[in-house]
Amino acid sequence: MKPHNMSNQEERLDAWCDGSSICLIAVDAQGDPLDLGDEEMRALIAKLQQCLAESEAAASKD
Repeated sequence: MKPHNMSNQEERLDAWCDGSSICLIAVDAQGDPLDLGDEEMRALIAKLQQCLAESEAAASKD
């Protein structure tokens, strides 16, 4: 899974698996950390769990 290409004028919230590494970005348009609400955090946790599963699967292939 690759990160979304978003312009620097938008907030960015994404997580993705790059082989056995899990990458995360959560910044607003000014480059400050995002403040996440409950639902946004649940969605992020679900995405991170998916990334963890992908990372573990990649590691087990090595």
